[in-house]
Amino acid sequence: MDENGNQDLLIEEEEMISADLGGGSHEENKLDEAMGVIQDVLIDPEFVELQNSFCEQHCEYFDDESENKLIYMDLFKEYTNLIENYLETRLKSAIDDFSMDELCSMIQEHEDEMTGDVIDVLMSCADFDEFKSLMLSFKSQQTMLFQIQGDSLVCG
Repeated sequence: MDENGNQDLLIEEEEMISADLGGGSHEENKLDEAMGVIQDVLIDPEFVELQNSFCEQHCEYFDDESENKLIYMDLFKEYTNLIENYLETRLKSAIDDFSMDELCSMIQEHEDEMTGDVIDVLMSCADFDEFKSLMLSFKSQQTMLFQIQGDSLVCG
């Protein structure tokens, strides 16, 4: 330790770094790695465009009635396939020996610990009500955007 106590501080920092680098089980580390890749995908402009394009093309079919139209389920299946295939491709390119089945099992085991955008996107693929909410939200945003643009055209 020097006169300012820097050696102790350095040792404490090394301990914190080593604790962060592998403190979890192999399964937890794999799940963390996959969640990190998914988080990166969610902010990737290519993914955002993929999701927005799908929503834009199909949100017109959705309305906020309790009775669901038959087309909703077809669109849900199409969306699920689109997003799952995209995510799986990206995950396989980023993680050696990636398995979607293994990831799904790990997510189910740890779902109570997970929050945020990653879970929202995953749930929109697995839960019809989440998907419908996504489509209705997108439709509402599109309607507001159209009204704002329309107003500025009229007022401008």
